[in-house]
Amino acid sequence: MASALLLSACGGASDSDPNSPDTPANPSFSAEIRSTSYGVPHIKADNFKGAGYGYGYAFAKDHICLFAQELVTLHGERSRYFGDVDAKGNTITYLGQFGDFTPNLSSDFFYKTLMTPALAQSMKAAAGTEVRDMVSGFVAGYNRYLRDQGVNGLPSECKGAAWVKPMTEDDAYFRFNQASMAGSSMQFINAIGVAQPPLVKPSGAAPVLSAKALSKKSTQMAVLSSPLIQNTRWLQEHVIGSNGYGLGKGVTQNGAGMVLGNPHFPWWGALRLHQLHITIPGKFDVMGATLLGAVVPLIGFNKDVAWTHTFSTDNRFTLFQLKLDPSDPTRYQVDGTFKAMTQTPLTVQALQADGSLKTITRTMYGTDYGPMLSDGATFAWGSSAAFAIRDANYSNYKLLDQALLNGKATSAASLRESLATYNALPWVNTMAADKDGKALYANYSVAANVSDAQLGACVNSPTGQFLLASRGLVLMDGSKSSCQWTGAIPAAQRPYVLRDDYIVNANDSHWFPNQSTRLSGYPKIIATGPDAEGKVQGERTRTGHVQVLDRMSGADGLAGKGFTLGNLQQVYQKSRFFKAEMWLDEFLAATCSGGSLTALDSKGVSTDLTKACGVLSIWKKTEGLVDPGSLLFRKLYELTGELKDASYWRIPYDAADPVYTPKGFNTANTKAATLLADAVNWFAAQGMPLEEVNARRQVIVRDSAPISVPGGRYTFNNVRGNLSGGLYGDPVYGNSYMQFVTFDANGPVAEGMLTYSQSSHILSPNFADQTKAYSDIFMKGGKWIKLPFSEADIKADPAYKSITISE
Repeated sequence: MASALLLSACGGASDSDPNSPDTPANPSFSAEIRSTSYGVPHIKADNFKGAGYGYGYAFAKDHICLFAQELVTLHGERSRYFGDVDAKGNTITYLGQFGDFTPNLSSDFFYKTLMTPALAQSMKAAAGTEVRDMVSGFVAGYNRYLRDQGVNGLPSECKGAAWVKPMTEDDAYFRFNQASMAGSSMQFINAIGVAQPPLVKPSGAAPVLSAKALSKKSTQMAVLSSPLIQNTRWLQEHVIGSNGYGLGKGVTQNGAGMVLGNPHFPWWGALRLHQLHITIPGKFDVMGATLLGAVVPLIGFNKDVAWTHTFSTDNRFTLFQLKLDPSDPTRYQVDGTFKAMTQTPLTVQALQADGSLKTITRTMYGTDYGPMLSDGATFAWGSSAAFAIRDANYSNYKLLDQALLNGKATSAASLRESLATYNALPWVNTMAADKDGKALYANYSVAANVSDAQLGACVNSPTGQFLLASRGLVLMDGSKSSCQWTGAIPAAQRPYVLRDDYIVNANDSHWFPNQSTRLSGYPKIIATGPDAEGKVQGERTRTGHVQVLDRMSGADGLAGKGFTLGNLQQVYQKSRFFKAEMWLDEFLAATCSGGSLTALDSKGVSTDLTKACGVLSIWKKTEGLVDPGSLLFRKLYELTGELKDASYWRIPYDAADPVYTPKGFNTANTKAATLLADAVNWFAAQGMPLEEVNARRQVIVRDSAPISVPGGRYTFNNVRGNLSGGLYGDPVYGNSYMQFVTFDANGPVAEGMLTYSQSSHILSPNFADQTKAYSDIFMKGGKWIKLPFSEADIKADPAYKSITISE
């Protein structure tokens, strides 16, 4: 197929690329790719095919090596190219999307089980014309870049690699399905990939735990420590999360809406975000960010409204406990009758240390509920009991249609209507505000279509009841057909509110979006266990509310009242630790007064608390980069279990006052002093001074230079690094794409940042440029990056460049 590439510099004439043939007279795909500072692509095309084509090309330029490897994963071919075991027989793994290390072989069988041609065809058939056009364009654009560069012309991470291949439209739909299941089945890759029936009848394997057994702390800890439950902790404990504000005219100084978008996502892999701007004149014009390979903006803004998302509390999947035929562990009982599981033989090729390929065959088993899973511990596949998973997002085929429709919204109210149309956002709440000053909170996420009655009747085992209460996980009785469910909770039963003042969400439930609003009475499957309506709110949720309340009263120390874009950024950058504000002073008054400032640590060692008391007494209760005491309190907070236990608080939680309770230190509590002693001794073991600051310890290396990363591990301004060699560094997750958006008479006014930068290729000029700018905001008083939206602002950008491609 003929192709062409036209190049032009800002203000210059277009020049034909001498290496390209003439432009075809009637190209199937055509797009202009304008890029601005920090390598952000602004795609302009006449139709959705062209828009996808331009974005596919621009995306490949930034991420072809990372995405090509993700395609290997989706194909179930990691073992084929990277091996299953090394020369010593050790399992070869890769860093999964939530920071766990996933074996290549189990990953291959997982993806071969789920990512089938039938799935791709079903997704394509369900997609609207605009989505199908975007997909075909994206695939063509991605492949065009690969063809133009050649495998040997690619970045160093994949130059000449045999695993870099053109993508297909099926691949694109597989990626959408993978993204949809990020909050569900992707937590169980290994458990699904290794699930096999017992070869012989094990003695006492996978016992059905009794209520008496589960009353013991040791049994409870064994259940919670099982690999399967541990794989859910990133989401159940709100570790992977986000913050979002929708600020209305009642709290902004200019009367227009304002949005803070602040996802906390991994800085690696398939959950990386990528900035983009898609313009199809008269049809679509949205700037923002999207997940790798997701082809359209998921978070962003248009000329009328801005929006962002946070992980919701919805149960998108349920587990099922199966009663097995004593004579055949591949038969399970439903309503008194045993049914045979489906069996699908699959084959994986595995690269061996000597360069040969080994063929590995495994039969994968399924039920009417979904695939089998096994973790070899509490949730092992035994001779009498086993477990399956049902995932509402496996059949959620409308994610991209939903994203396109969101981008066409003309107000907060119309965005709410768009969300309700497909009800297909797989795992997120939505916060938004429009140019007229209306703010929206909505949870039109996917939740398993389990009624309250089913939840009551089908979570009937002691293990299920324990998991529901302690973790919010749903384990249903697979022996009753009445416990089966299909689809998702419908839009009419989803919570939302439109307001003129503000809404906030930071991964707690829908219940408390505003100080004056309680959304209650919704299906329990949306928010279960510790996340249920009326439960105690998390640190970031409480901070999110109090930041608004203090800004409106003027109690935050900034000038005036109400929000501007500038002071919203200042509020954010202050990096408050609200629980510390509510607890620490009273704890210090009780612990650090009197004569000898010592306490016994958990091992009974007498520990001097004098310096710790001094450091914490002058700490500003903020997680700034140069705030002495922030790391010390963070460690104490971690050791206390994030102060979640009611015994630490003088005034208990009150659902009538969810911002300001619990509060105060309970002087009857002696454990906190012990844990402070533990923290002091931990710092000594690390060779770290108690007054150490984040700037010297929260550090990553980019372009061979250290960069201090702002934020706290538990705070609204959020980052989590991996502790290694005394530094909290890579792999990092936390603040990722950030946007501060409001509106004036000319349209959106937006500033923000992609904290880890646009490109994953280490030699790209856009590999670390935004990361350095992000650090400089907090270290040197730097400015947030302007996000040019209008034609005039795009072309006025000092780094403006343009190319036109077609074929």
